[in-house]
Amino acid sequence: MTGFDSATSPRTAPARLVRLIAVVACLAAVPAVTGCGTKGVPTYPVRGTVTLDGKPVDGATVMFVPPAGPPNSAVTDNAGTFAIAAPGVPAGACGVTITKMTGGPVLNNPTPEDLQRLAQNPAAAKPPTSVIPEKFGRTDTSGLSANVTTDASKNVFDFDLKP
Repeated sequence: MTGFDSATSPRTAPARLVRLIAVVACLAAVPAVTGCGTKGVPTYPVRGTVTLDGKPVDGATVMFVPPAGPPNSAVTDNAGTFAIAAPGVPAGACGVTITKMTGGPVLNNPTPEDLQRLAQNPAAAKPPTSVIPEKFGRTDTSGLSANVTTDASKNVFDFDLKP
C-alpha cells in the first residue's frame, strides 16, 4: 500500500467538477421535461430593488420561494431593480434568496465539448466567488421574506443587504 488515495488526487478534481456540472445541468432540465409549473395556482407579479450597503446590485438573482409551488426568480438590472411578471409568484409568505457570483466557469446549457474543455483546463475550473454575503443565498439563513398578495400594487419588495 502506497498511502496514495485516488479519491483525493489532484488529477480527479477536474473530473469531479465535470460530473458535478453535468448533474446540476440535468437537474436544471427536470422542470422543463416534467412540465412542473404553477398550473392551477394563481400567481401575481412582484418587483423591487436589491442594494448592498445602500448601493444597487447589478446582476443579482432574486428568488421567491413560496410554501407551495415552484420558486420563481429574476435578475437585477444596473439600478438593482427586478421584476417577476409571468408566471409570477403564488400569494402568501415566501422565503427570499439573493445571490450573485463572479469568476469560475460560466456554463449555460453546457455541451459535452464544453465539459471536456473544462476537464482539460483545470485552471478554468476555479470555483466562483460570491459577491453578496453567502448567507443571503439560502432561505434558512437569509432572513429575507416577502408576503405576496393578490393586489399586485402591494407586491413591491426592496432588500437592502448588510454583511
